[in-house]
Amino acid sequence: MGWKIKAPKIKLPKPPKVNIPNPVDVANEAAKAAKRAADQAAAEAKRQAEAAAKAAADAKKAADKAAADAKKAADDAAKAAKKAADKAAKDAAKNVTDAGKVIVDTTGAVTKDGIKFAEDTANAIAKETVSTANKAKVAATQSAMATANVATAALDEIEAGSKLALQGLEEVGEYAVDAGELIAEWAEANYCQIGVSVALGTIFAAILYRPEPSSQATTVAATAPLSSTAILYLAAKDTVGAAAMGTACNLTAGAFVDLIWMSADVRKAIGKKNKQILTDAIAFTLAKSIDKAAGAMIVPQSCAAVVAGIVTTLVAQLACEQTLPNGAREWASTGASGL
Repeated sequence: MGWKIKAPKIKLPKPPKVNIPNPVDVANEAAKAAKRAADQAAAEAKRQAEAAAKAAADAKKAADKAAADAKKAADDAAKAAKKAADKAAKDAAKNVTDAGKVIVDTTGAVTKDGIKFAEDTANAIAKETVSTANKAKVAATQSAMATANVATAALDEIEAGSKLALQGLEEVGEYAVDAGELIAEWAEANYCQIGVSVALGTIFAAILYRPEPSSQATTVAATAPLSSTAILYLAAKDTVGAAAMGTACNLTAGAFVDLIWMSADVRKAIGKKNKQILTDAIAFTLAKSIDKAAGAMIVPQSCAAVVAGIVTTLVAQLACEQTLPNGAREWASTGASGL
């Protein structure tokens, strides 16, 4: 008989369930992580940049404040120095004497002796000599001024100014300048000299030694810078710097050129392009003459007449001979420091 063997039942375990991640999900998670990292890095970079910008702004603010404080300190120091210098100059220009006579009193006003001193200074210059050719120019100027009815009191001072200008030309020489239109009409130099001088004399006759308040105001305004500088120059020559002298001469020269510029004939004779170089030539001559002529310039009327003589002579020189004194070209850059 055979044996029946019953096969055993074997229960095999179920295989474990394995979750395989979705590649898309993995990529998305990686992208999110990368974005978070990038956002954090950007935020940190922004924070650092803002901190650096704030530090730079604070540094600039501090530097600006330091610069402003330094400028204020420098300005305050400059103002204080100018105030002290102005006071010193004002004090020096009081109680000015010459040969024992008070020519400017303690209030800064020119005395009767001062007026006489100005007249004597101008008269002494008027008596000085110039070349024969220049004597003819002085005579032409004087004749033209008389023709234009310029006040007699101004004539000697105008002559002094004319001689100062001509002496300057003799000393420093001349350089050529293209003149204006009337040179063709005034072919003869002497006639040109008279024509220009009469034209200017007509202008100066209205302001020199006139009693009208408006004429006197014009004279004082035009000469004030030079008159005050001349007083200080007589009182304490060494205190008048080149810059102050240059400024005074420029202002007075400019005022007189503006005054004569109202004449169309004068404008044509000078030439519009020559207005500044003429102004420089007058300023140069004033500065060059100050050592000799300061006494004549302390009184506004006397100063105005002397300057009128210089202006008339140099305008005629430019219009009729097409020259100006050497030094006029350099005046704009060197001023009185070039003398």
